[in-house]
Amino acid sequence: MSESSYDLVVVGAGPAGYTAAIRAAQRGIRTALVEREELGGVCLNRGCIPSKAMLRSAEVLGLLRDAEAYGLTAVEVGGDYAAVVDRRDRIVAHELQGLTNLLRGNGIAVLRGSAHLLDAHRLSLADRSGEQTLELQHLIVATGSSSVAPPVPGTDLPGVIDSDGALALREQPRRAVVVGGGAVGVEWAEIWNAFGSVVTVVELLPQIIPTEENEIARELTRAFGKKVIQCHTGTRVLGIRQASDGLEVVTQVGDEEKVFPTDVVLLAVGRRPNVDGLGLENAGVQLEGRRIPTDSYMRTNVPHIFAVGDVTGRFQLAHVGSHQGIIAAETIAGRPHRPFDDRIVPAAIFTHPEVASVGMRERDARAEGIEIKVGRFPLAASGRALAQGESTGFVKMLADATSDRVLGVHIIADHAGDLIAEATLAMTLGATLDDLATAIHVHPTLSETVYEAALVTAGTPVHVPLRVRAASSAPGG
Repeated sequence: MSESSYDLVVVGAGPAGYTAAIRAAQRGIRTALVEREELGGVCLNRGCIPSKAMLRSAEVLGLLRDAEAYGLTAVEVGGDYAAVVDRRDRIVAHELQGLTNLLRGNGIAVLRGSAHLLDAHRLSLADRSGEQTLELQHLIVATGSSSVAPPVPGTDLPGVIDSDGALALREQPRRAVVVGGGAVGVEWAEIWNAFGSVVTVVELLPQIIPTEENEIARELTRAFGKKVIQCHTGTRVLGIRQASDGLEVVTQVGDEEKVFPTDVVLLAVGRRPNVDGLGLENAGVQLEGRRIPTDSYMRTNVPHIFAVGDVTGRFQLAHVGSHQGIIAAETIAGRPHRPFDDRIVPAAIFTHPEVASVGMRERDARAEGIEIKVGRFPLAASGRALAQGESTGFVKMLADATSDRVLGVHIIADHAGDLIAEATLAMTLGATLDDLATAIHVHPTLSETVYEAALVTAGTPVHVPLRVRAASSAPGG
């Protein structure tokens, strides 16, 4: 086998791609990982990790400001946004070095440049020094996604930015309008609000975080209201224009036009798969719009070519991409692995409180005619949540009314992103309410809220009164 010939070439070194490459190398597959930008992709460099570092700083700042509520005194509390950015960048650099060492330690050839398929088994790799041709037995496409701008006038004006532009800021904006109330939008609203920005969120759909349960969105909207983050839903952006004092976002609510003055406009309306310029047509890979469809083992219509992560257009979540990368690598290695199950995909939004969910929403279950049990356990009834001063929110659980099998869990609470792991495991194993309720949970912990929600849903509540249990069975969400 020549220097430019590999058992597997992975195009894209984000979480989906580098995870696939590492697992393939561990299985003895001669692997090359191709990347034209930074190792780690958007998640490590411009997404998950840097934004969570900043959210943590925002959370600590909030705790310091609320010190009196904990019987403590904190004087001259303030935030240094530039120092927060510096801390964030140090964390990213540390993670990047760790990833570099991992790839080297697994014997993976990291090749820099832009990839273009010549045919189903050859790939052209171009960089500043020229081009080379790689021969491959298998290919994994893991090229991720890019942010998109809404089709309205003014998105090219100075001060109109996407999430990359938000990360580039060295100081918080005085005023900010966030266009799009999904995960990216509400997380940046949380960050900027904590550091004193006047933040307005504008969302076209009837609720912020549109992928989540209605009542979860309502609870987050109330929490935002207490922080004076304005949320305008059912609001269409007509355009962005220059003003004497910054920018103006022109919107329409019903028949009424409303204008929001601002200094910065963050566009957070979504992302689209990166498929342009890859030469997929030369290999016979079929697309659906801009996405690469796959089977449950991540194969495309060309059996030796796989696609994982955002480029598949199914779930734009780093942990899903990593999971799909492992499935693809194990399949190429000829090892058995569970197929990808799109019914059990956890998601989290790292606001304060956090939001997390897995499985079915109540409205979807009812629309499908599934008879369900529904229960809710409020954080206000959790001793640990009260002790931590974080009693906003609840855990909502859905179960099949006949089998008691857990169908979905939806959480708005401190550390919801951690709590959802138990629910995901339960659903992966086909667990019932009784399975969750009979597993011993450490007291006092927030994990007990999942256990308590299972008890409520089963009709045997312990730490909430029966009237709460009865109310929890009413349709909603």
